[in-house]
Amino acid sequence: MLGGGIRTGNITHVYGRAGSGKTTLGLEFVLSSLRMGYHTVYVNSEGSSPIERLEQMAGRPYQELVDAINIIVPKDFSEQGEIIEDLELYAPESTRLIVIDTLTRLYRVSLDDKKTNYAAHRELNRQAGFLKGIASQRGIAVLVLNQVRAKLDGTDDFEPVAKNIMEYWSDVTLRLKVGNASSQRVVERMDLRSEKARIRLLIQDRGFALEDNIQQE
Repeated sequence: MLGGGIRTGNITHVYGRAGSGKTTLGLEFVLSSLRMGYHTVYVNSEGSSPIERLEQMAGRPYQELVDAINIIVPKDFSEQGEIIEDLELYAPESTRLIVIDTLTRLYRVSLDDKKTNYAAHRELNRQAGFLKGIASQRGIAVLVLNQVRAKLDGTDDFEPVAKNIMEYWSDVTLRLKVGNASSQRVVERMDLRSEKARIRLLIQDRGFALEDNIQQE
């Protein structure tokens, strides 16, 4: 579906509801980067740490992985912007992957103050633009995980937070959702308008496993 994986120089945007497996998918790429001998910068704005899940998927203690991954935790949306602006300081020459998990959590918190909404929109756009710049200038794959909100059309469907901003800056967009079974996840590639792809995965202790059934819509 991805033509070999996420690409350096690009932003890959993944969105889905809580519990859909966004962090697990992100960590799949972290482990792939690790196996290839590359370094990863992981900006974690979520309330929980990815370390326990990373250890479970890798089958190794974090201490054996720490040299290959730099996990940074911003305390608010302003600090997140500062970290993204200074990513060069956290990314050694061997860095080929940057994961933002999630780009919009602290942004949504900042929207609680209606007086600063416009400034928050502008700042999110600036952060996404900076990520695009470092991706292209350094030849790094940037994976942006994103939260969702309900569509306003009365259906039970959802769309990514800051949809217009993310569509503008993203090269590839994936939608992740829970399937018919509790362990099943469905990944849809949303940017291929003429040949939208859909893949079903199973979420397990060691990460995702590809189901035999792959279909093109």
